Amino acid sequence: MIDSEIDLEIKVITKFLNSEKRDRYVNFVQNGKTRPKFLKDLSKSDFLNQNLFESVDGNESEIIKDRIKSIGNIKDCYVISENKNIDQKRMSIENALTETIGADEGTLLVFGNAEIVYSEAEGFNNRWISKKKK
Repeated sequence: MIDSEIDLEIKVITKFLNSEKRDRYVNFVQNGKTRPKFLKDLSKSDFLNQNLFESVDGNESEIIKDRIKSIGNIKDCYVISENKNIDQKRMSIENALTETIGADEGTLLVFGNAEIVYSEAEGFNNRWISKKKK
């Protein structure tokens, strides 16, 4: 992983995740051997700072695409996922959504410079998107 990707992951952790676990998660992503411990927690929803997220109900793809329009004309996103096939990759938004929605694996899609984050955890009703800035 290149430094800019580590920096982006740290930014996501410090900006959007539960404050009680931030330091631990930052240490995990900085060390390739402990990164899987961080990825394992993505399947749960308690790692998010829930005050910064709202539930995604309905057509997930359309809701996400509509939300990211607010940060400009972006074509791709960065993926943090339990799914090793897509983890630590930049993907087109379409491909990332196809690989993530309904996959039942913990995944974060990071849009822009962590302006917006989508979280998909295991189970039903476990899809979250960061709230619009006021």
